[in-house]
Amino acid sequence: MPNSEQKVGKTILADPNFAVKASVQSLAKKSNASAAAVIRFSKSLNLDSFPELKRQLSMELAMPKKAGYYDIEPDESFDSIREKLVSNMIQTTQDTASQLKEDAIVAVCMEMEKAETIYAYGVGASWLIAEDIAQKWLRAGKNVFLSQDPHVLAMAFSAGKSNSVLIAISNSGETSEVLQLAKEAKRNGLKVVSLTRIGSNKLKTIADFVLETSRAPEAELRSTATSSRQAQLLVIDILFYYFASKRYEDMITHIQKSREATNRFRE
Repeated sequence: MPNSEQKVGKTILADPNFAVKASVQSLAKKSNASAAAVIRFSKSLNLDSFPELKRQLSMELAMPKKAGYYDIEPDESFDSIREKLVSNMIQTTQDTASQLKEDAIVAVCMEMEKAETIYAYGVGASWLIAEDIAQKWLRAGKNVFLSQDPHVLAMAFSAGKSNSVLIAISNSGETSEVLQLAKEAKRNGLKVVSLTRIGSNKLKTIADFVLETSRAPEAELRSTATSSRQAQLLVIDILFYYFASKRYEDMITHIQKSREATNRFRE
């Protein structure tokens, strides 16, 4: 860069927090350069304007300083906890998205479209994912059945249609209740979709379709339960929006009907 633009760049690097709040004139003064040099510097970075440079810089500053997975420590500060959990969430999201296979999403979407009933089941934090599945696919006009009692679900399998799907959710893939229920679903002719972390586990050996999340390391305070939940929610979001995009017009109709139904409770 020309010397005048180098001055601007060095000033920003030395004090980025000042640059985010600065006007063109104040940054030029601190850089011992002209206002035109500040604008040219922004253009040299392929940005449309100085405000765009400040916006991009602000986003960079907001990114967590840490990278990777972290657990909480005794008597930790608010800022440190916030930074660690944001880092965990970003790392989990990136790791899960990078290994998620398109053909698996497509195959599960096709099976859910054909299904007479969609069942979902998980234990503990995974139950929250089952509830999210129900909320989403009910809005899509599908018949969804949930129960936290595996005995009730087993009875529903035996009494229901065989062209149905069970989404079995377990981060480890080894949860005994989920495994037993998946086996019961197979006995009754249902298709089983497993949602587990990447790697070998018993649930995958039972499932007809496999969806995987990243494998966060175990932590003393189980911050990985937070990470696994975020990863599972991401997979379900991607699955749902792919499902919705392929049935766009029908989805708009179903969502409008569900909104009208819930709005009546506000009258």
